[in-house]
Amino acid sequence: MASPFHAYAVTSVTKALTTLKLILQKAESHATEKNISLDTLFNARIHEDMKPLPFQIFAATTNAEKLVYRASHIEPPTREQTDKTFEDLYKRIDVALGEIANADESLIAANAEKTFKAPLGPHVAEFTPEKYAVNFTLPNVYFHVVTAYDILRKEGVPLGKQDYLKDFLEF
Repeated sequence: MASPFHAYAVTSVTKALTTLKLILQKAESHATEKNISLDTLFNARIHEDMKPLPFQIFAATTNAEKLVYRASHIEPPTREQTDKTFEDLYKRIDVALGEIANADESLIAANAEKTFKAPLGPHVAEFTPEKYAVNFTLPNVYFHVVTAYDILRKEGVPLGKQDYLKDFLEF
């Protein structure tokens, strides 16, 4: 039986990344159908002072991966943002989903009450795995998934609320 942490936090980031991949696939199909350059979507951003689409995928996936590493009290690997194509973005999501799926649930459970320190920009904060999930990871992952959705919607991709919600809902 899955621990509450695993059932909630790990399942939530998995669903968010699955949603992100489906949104990207819908965007790529739309661009192909409408003869829109994939570079147009790939380089799109909501506002000039915000990061473009690939960064949103990078941030969502690295935050999701860090959750299971930090909850296991293992230092997360350093990732570089090198994506140049939609295929690269899909691969990045698949790698993150694999890391999450392969996390040692017993190790996470054994460290459930232990604190760890994590850098947050120029600061370092102390968390338990649950507080890290609820107060940092989930808000960040959701933010970047929704920002990717918003970028694509702004570019005319026919996305709706159900495209975002359907993988979160279990029916």
